[in-house]
Amino acid sequence: MKLVVLADNNTYIDQYYLAEPALSIYIENSDKKYLFDTGYSDVYLKNAAKLGINLERLDAVIISHGHNDHTGGLAFYPKTKHKPLMIAHPGIIEDKKADGLSISLPVSEA
Repeated sequence: MKLVVLADNNTYIDQYYLAEPALSIYIENSDKKYLFDTGYSDVYLKNAAKLGINLERLDAVIISHGHNDHTGGLAFYPKTKHKPLMIAHPGIIEDKKADGLSISLPVSEA
């Protein structure tokens, strides 16, 4: 099994990957390819490109929960003919707030 962190709040000096307070992990297991969460923005796509990881032929996108720091990147996911399976709890679409601010899933359709 291969796990590659595409987005989190850490980065290394001189490697020039982007960071954000969010999470996205690319997973390979045998011949299957998964994306676990999509971070807050398109950072996961930019880092995947720098790492030579093609996210256009995934078997599934797995969303851990509906907060925007785990789902925000869905708005930037490439529009391709291949549509990966989307795995998420049904509650992902429910409104979520923290300190009066929305932290909900920022897209209505992935």
